[in-house]
Amino acid sequence: MDVRVYGVRELPDVKLKKLLRDHESFVIEKVPRKHFKEVINTLEKHIETLDMKCRVFSKGRKTLMAGSFFGPTAIWGVASAAFMGAHNVATWDPDYEIAKNRVTGTLTVTYKKKDD
Repeated sequence: MDVRVYGVRELPDVKLKKLLRDHESFVIEKVPRKHFKEVINTLEKHIETLDMKCRVFSKGRKTLMAGSFFGPTAIWGVASAAFMGAHNVATWDPDYEIAKNRVTGTLTVTYKKKDD
């Protein structure tokens, strides 16, 4: 699968809406930490105006959660697993998944439904 990568400044609303309407998967890079929430909110707004649903999550969260099941952090691992399960039910069958990675400053936007 060929996924295009765009700098955050390369995606004006018109281009972003076209990518979403065309069910494209893509990566947004160079997202400043202080603007992460703003960019995610914009993505969610555009997805929802197209009558689609999305799920936002932190990339690598499952790995971090699995490591917390051992030792003194086990209670947090169980709580994290319960929260993730509830979140997945609340965002059941999304059209798009948005994986945020604050360390690398990227958002991976993946179309999840098969086109008929």
